[in-house]
Amino acid sequence: MVKLVEIDEENFLKFARLRVGEEQKGFLDSARGILARGYAYRENRARVIGIMADKEPVGIALVKDMDEEPVCYDLQQFMIDRDFQNRGYGMKSLRQILTWLKAEQKYNCVEVCVNKDNSPALRLFEKACFEDTGYIDENVPDCLNLMYYFEKENKESADDLYTDKLITDFSNPLFQDAFRTYFAGLGISVKNWAGLFQEMNDEDGNAAFLRIAKDGSLIGFIQFQPIIFTSSFFEETCGFIREFYVAQNFQKQGHGMALLYLAENYFKKKGICTSILTTDTAKEFYRRNGYQELRGCRAKNQDKVFAKRIQ
Repeated sequence: MVKLVEIDEENFLKFARLRVGEEQKGFLDSARGILARGYAYRENRARVIGIMADKEPVGIALVKDMDEEPVCYDLQQFMIDRDFQNRGYGMKSLRQILTWLKAEQKYNCVEVCVNKDNSPALRLFEKACFEDTGYIDENVPDCLNLMYYFEKENKESADDLYTDKLITDFSNPLFQDAFRTYFAGLGISVKNWAGLFQEMNDEDGNAAFLRIAKDGSLIGFIQFQPIIFTSSFFEETCGFIREFYVAQNFQKQGHGMALLYLAENYFKKKGICTSILTTDTAKEFYRRNGYQELRGCRAKNQDKVFAKRIQ
């Protein structure tokens, strides 16, 4: 029987002796190193988890908080001792860790960074329904960032807390109030608000998703429209994300990533395979969600352009 245990002064040395195979040493820290990381990341609520099977220590894992968008649990280290591998302990303990984190409900997802050459680990996380975000950290370019989403697993419970509404009429008062707040935060003044919202209504394909809390307040919105890139030889319709806002009291709760997913899923249903946007303030957020900078391409306002293939 596999179970998770707290590592304390009584079992510390037993877990510190765990080892991985020679071929895995380049992918994982040692058990002692993982225990040390738990102390080093204590301000990020790091927790070192012991994995037991039939009263025997067989593995160790480290989970900490990641409070920068996309906010999530960071499963930074996960190892099964070399003498206990290929017995199913990895999948059983991983599912228990996910169940434990889901019950805590601080974040909506779990991220893990896996080396591209670590085939056994990639297969394990794929079977556990982790998805490749497409994000490549410049500091570890040989690693893939995988994400597990609790929300996809339990959509009904999320619906009790908020609703997502697609609009194409920008006279919606919730949207207009939020848009004014959003522009004020950017330091942008508008003399003719009525004219701006009418212009939004007049543009072909302009739409937005609103995320509305149970009490009727607006959590955030994402506004987008199709945009056609064409030449004498080629033409592609992309999904252009125009504006994106999450109210301050709802930030760092995973809503930004969820709204982005709603827009991308909308594009896919419309047969659009590329999402494109500009940003000068949230580059890391988009990179972590699979967007890549289109080097050599600039918006007219000189902001950097990011794109993601979403087929």
